[in-house]
Amino acid sequence: MSKWINKDLFDSFQKEKIEEKDTSNTGFMRSNLVWDTPEKGTTENAKVYEGRFLPPPKGTKFYMRYFYHFWKSGDTWKYVQCTKTPDNFKTFCPVCSVVSKLYNGTKDDKKQGYLLKRKERNVANFFIVKDGRDDDRDDENKVVGKVKLYEFPGKVEQKVKKEITNKDEGYGLEIFDPGPDGRNFIINVLSTKKQDDGRTWPDYSTSAFSRRQYALGDDDEIKAILESCIDIEGYIKSMDTDKDKVVEILKSEFLWELVEDECISNGYRDVESGAGNRPTPEPEPTPEPQQEEASEPEPQQQETSEPESSEPDNTDLGDLGDLDDDDLLAELDKM
Repeated sequence: MSKWINKDLFDSFQKEKIEEKDTSNTGFMRSNLVWDTPEKGTTENAKVYEGRFLPPPKGTKFYMRYFYHFWKSGDTWKYVQCTKTPDNFKTFCPVCSVVSKLYNGTKDDKKQGYLLKRKERNVANFFIVKDGRDDDRDDENKVVGKVKLYEFPGKVEQKVKKEITNKDEGYGLEIFDPGPDGRNFIINVLSTKKQDDGRTWPDYSTSAFSRRQYALGDDDEIKAILESCIDIEGYIKSMDTDKDKVVEILKSEFLWELVEDECISNGYRDVESGAGNRPTPEPEPTPEPQQEEASEPEPQQQETSEPESSEPDNTDLGDLGDLDDDDLLAELDKM
């Protein structure tokens, strides 16, 4: 054993490198990890996709929900990861605060608030069994037979949740089992009828879990599949928007002044003005005993955060030209 090397230190580094190798597929590059949003068919003929939800490689949540803000401004798209979570809606989010204030403004303000409002997405590990788009992909970019992150909308989540929570009739853990008891999820994406403005939306109503049960492979193949699963929590964390970037976006949208005080009191900063960059104050010296003068109490800072007002009825907002949630994610796929 070398006298020049601390073996405990090396063992710790060795463990770190081994774990790094095991998770080398989780660089959290969205384009590499996320399955392209399934495309919709017509009102009569669905586009069909198929796959198997898988258990998480770490943690306890088989799928997770996250919130985000995503809107088009001119020719560019703006993305801000919402800091609110399904477990904590009290967390301060600058864009949610902006939306709350816009909803209390004029009709045009409400329209802008609607475009910026919080959206939600669910994400899980998904083994792709069928994706007709592979016919047009080169071998390197084919997804069938691979594990991808599937970001699915609330309508799909309702179907998944029903199988989990219905203890009498639901399939339970079978919907995540890669073995012989597992069941695939068959995604049928129809299209709704055209609205007056010509828009259509994805229709997942006929999507369902398969009655047929089968294993995704032998034990070695299943082990390899599970080892290629992605840390969902780490993936969501990787999309956090830097606070300075949030301020930059709000300024570019001329929205910063609406929430400036709230943002600064919640740890954001205005780099240009220096607001929020205050150095840590040095402790004040203890006053001498003979000093009788009492300093006037400083006025307490009032809470500036306001509860979010309820969202307006979409029908009162006119033609917003906004995209469906699936279409938004398809745009995000391109970024």
